Amino acid sequence: MAVDISRVSFDPSKHYSQLIHQQGRVTLDADANEQAAVLLHYLRTVVADLLGPAACPEAAPGFSVTLVEKAPDRDFAIGPGRLYVDGLLVENDHPTTYLSQPEGFVDPDAAAVPVGPFIAYLRAWEREITAIQDPSIREIALGSAGPDTAARAKVVWQVALYGFGDEDPGSEGAAAALRAWLDGLHRPPGLMAAQARHDGTRPTEACTISPQARFRGPENQLYRVQIHTSGVGAATGYGETALQAVPAARQKTSAKGKPTGPDVATFVWSRENASVAVPVVSVAGPVVTVAAWGRDSRLGLDVGDLVELVDDATAVHAADDVASAPPQGIHRIVAVDVPGRTVTLDADPHAAPGWGPPPLTVSGDPELHPYLRRWDHRPPRGSQPLPVVLDTWIPLEDGVEVRFAGRPDPVPNPKKGGKPSRFRRGDHWLVPARAIPGDVLWPQAEDGPAPVPPHGVAYRYAPLAYVPAQGDPVSLVPHFKPLFP
Repeated sequence: MAVDISRVSFDPSKHYSQLIHQQGRVTLDADANEQAAVLLHYLRTVVADLLGPAACPEAAPGFSVTLVEKAPDRDFAIGPGRLYVDGLLVENDHPTTYLSQPEGFVDPDAAAVPVGPFIAYLRAWEREITAIQDPSIREIALGSAGPDTAARAKVVWQVALYGFGDEDPGSEGAAAALRAWLDGLHRPPGLMAAQARHDGTRPTEACTISPQARFRGPENQLYRVQIHTSGVGAATGYGETALQAVPAARQKTSAKGKPTGPDVATFVWSRENASVAVPVVSVAGPVVTVAAWGRDSRLGLDVGDLVELVDDATAVHAADDVASAPPQGIHRIVAVDVPGRTVTLDADPHAAPGWGPPPLTVSGDPELHPYLRRWDHRPPRGSQPLPVVLDTWIPLEDGVEVRFAGRPDPVPNPKKGGKPSRFRRGDHWLVPARAIPGDVLWPQAEDGPAPVPPHGVAYRYAPLAYVPAQGDPVSLVPHFKPLFP
């Protein structure tokens, strides 16, 4: 889930060592957040330089993999302890198993343990947490319905598996085979640029500026552009026909009409960094009962809004390297009962979309913290996400435009052009828009707004163990001793 911030100002390329607050000056949320980011960047860089890409302390070696004899579904145990991945501290407080790991929500049918040789690896990232996911964050002295305060960033980890099939690299080549497979799935990443003012319409006199050549919003915004469905970018000229037929164009199909994988990536966007969300109590078909409404009419829900039904399980499944389920559907609100605290959607959020399997079920289980998240895009028809079209300025609203960049699919000459760029589900870019000077804050290149990689999510990977078809797992994680015992 996203958080309510003004912008992210940290830029490691500027090599700032600290923020210095000056007397009598305004203090912004971005300043405090940048100071934390500067310190974390320093600490994690030091740890990564000392320990390498992945290592665990000898006194508390975390994430050991051991087979459990006669376990159903060939489950295996995951040991407690600590592991540093690219400088990030990842902790497992209690012994667990692959199928019961706390943030895994593993479906034994969709992510079963391979029969042949495989590698167990760790995937870790930081997830933003608000009072919806952790009610203890809220200060009850401000009232049960009072304002929330600061959000949190939580390190989330999952142990995932990659089966080698008949091409067994052995314990010596397992880590390299894993990296090659992950690179094939997620690299090269897609890029995006943003603008609100067009160079071709910038006159020399301010009084002749076209009203269409600037950010026209009445107040400052932080736009979030987020990939909803993984895939590749469509070539320029994808056209209005495809814009109105995203469900049909979203997936490649086999000769028998069965989905074989993602084709054109899709995206959604929010003018509030996707921070407008309300907790859910129950779900009965298209009728969703909420625990509370938004803070006001602008930061709440109303008829015509587009929403996504999410909980902890669906949120972390967005990190799957190979999707175990399609993303949650985007639905339009068709009715709101304020006294009864119910929202009626245009369709059952658990129904199959017609072009693939149904999404994961989101119930009113309070342990999973379900909520409705609002998105602000306006598709040409229905309530679908928008397709990612390369090298085309796509208007959002009030003069703000985005342009995706990357290698198209199919690549004209794979030997020279390389692989097509991949847009991964959950990838997002933050676009601060300012009423003064009527523009967006975005890095510039010689020919205009610079295409940049996603601002998040930053996933970190570490090979844990090679598990042969017969025999015990072989650990792939180096251990280290204290420098000053």
